[in-house]
Amino acid sequence: MGLGPFSDGQPSARLAANHQMSEYMKPVWRTESASGQLPEDLRSRAHLSHLTLRTALVAVLSICAGCQSGTREDGLLASATSWNPRNISAPWSRSSSSEAKALTEGRKFTAESRRESDQARQLFESGEYARAAKLYRQIARKYKGTSVGEQAQFRVGECRFAQRDYPAAQDAYDRLFADYPSTRYVESATRQMFSIAQEWLDVADPQHRGKIRTVSAEEVQIEPGEDAPLPSRDPTVRYRVLPNLHDSSRPLFDTQGRALRALKSIWLNDPTGPLADDAIMTTASYYLRRNDYVEADRYFQILREEYADSPHLRDAYLLGSHVRLMSYQGPYYDSSSLNGAQQLTAQSLNLFPDSSAREQLRRDLQKMYLLKAQRLWYRVPYYERKNNDRAVGVTCLQLITEYPDTKFADMARDRLARIDRSALAGLPGIEQQLDSLMQPPATPKSRDDKVKSVSDSSGGRLRQP
Repeated sequence: MGLGPFSDGQPSARLAANHQMSEYMKPVWRTESASGQLPEDLRSRAHLSHLTLRTALVAVLSICAGCQSGTREDGLLASATSWNPRNISAPWSRSSSSEAKALTEGRKFTAESRRESDQARQLFESGEYARAAKLYRQIARKYKGTSVGEQAQFRVGECRFAQRDYPAAQDAYDRLFADYPSTRYVESATRQMFSIAQEWLDVADPQHRGKIRTVSAEEVQIEPGEDAPLPSRDPTVRYRVLPNLHDSSRPLFDTQGRALRALKSIWLNDPTGPLADDAIMTTASYYLRRNDYVEADRYFQILREEYADSPHLRDAYLLGSHVRLMSYQGPYYDSSSLNGAQQLTAQSLNLFPDSSAREQLRRDLQKMYLLKAQRLWYRVPYYERKNNDRAVGVTCLQLITEYPDTKFADMARDRLARIDRSALAGLPGIEQQLDSLMQPPATPKSRDDKVKSVSDSSGGRLRQP
């Protein structure tokens, strides 16, 4: 039996192998050959290890040097590789520091800010609005992003509003909404903005506060009542490009445009507030009175879709159907406005059964019915120019079937009688249809009930009733 590895005798083969392995595993810088030189393979390995270590040290030293020489403007790399141990923190500690910073920025008052705010408030209460606005503006800049700055920015607008410097007040409130989107002064600021918009619209359009209703398919009038004031003769109101140099309560240019911007700021910044639907309705009525039916329809649509519980909902449907009908440009143009007007009118009849405008809505539906028949009839000359008798015949048949009580149906019968029936060969049941449709209706309506409100084939617009 061989001796164990720890016996006093000669080492076994296993002990010799272990001894050789331990000698091989020694650090290369301490292993020497009999001649005092490293073996060839160990020398190469030592050289590689030395190069690797030196490269790593150089990389670390260069990063440290770059971090120490970097400034705040060096970007994210300098801040992320800073050698300050305080910058190395766990994710939860970074979150805590962010929350602490947010709480610090949201502080209400410090001793200094309280003193400055009290001084500005005393100036405001004593009626020195110019000095108060100047001090509040300084506080808003100094404490921007805090509740102190938020209050000061709101007070700047209040000072300008008290001075009747409405353009500066509007700018201050807009700055408040931009810097503090969830400001606690949103209701007060929007109320002031609505007053500013009404003030400017009173100058530009004194009748804008009147209640508007649809009275026919051609015009919109004001409800009877007190005599409305006449529009302003100020040329700076009538011509927006002229500068306003005599009235500091109005903007330098474009009083109406600034009023509409104030109304838009209300429903954008406080969409659930009490004045949001009023602002949209006022804007839609403004465009309606200027016959800008496309813009008026856009705001009436916002009111219908977003404010279903608004007291303006009925007017949004009734006037919305009216402006869509007025947006229709004729049989040669897109029919989407005509189809939308027909849909809104039918919805208005169903949603508001007690409306006083029901009779007018029915007349509007009849006119839309005639306009659709007119659109279909205008295809006939087009197909005739193409020498497509088959398409002409099919269009005439469709007119007689869908609009039998109109003048266009009579015109289609006359045209169908001159078509060669061989051009319609192959259509299922065409012979029976031709024989039955060529006969006039059993109880035709009078001419007055047909198309007296729609022009003939040479026109396309509505006539006055």
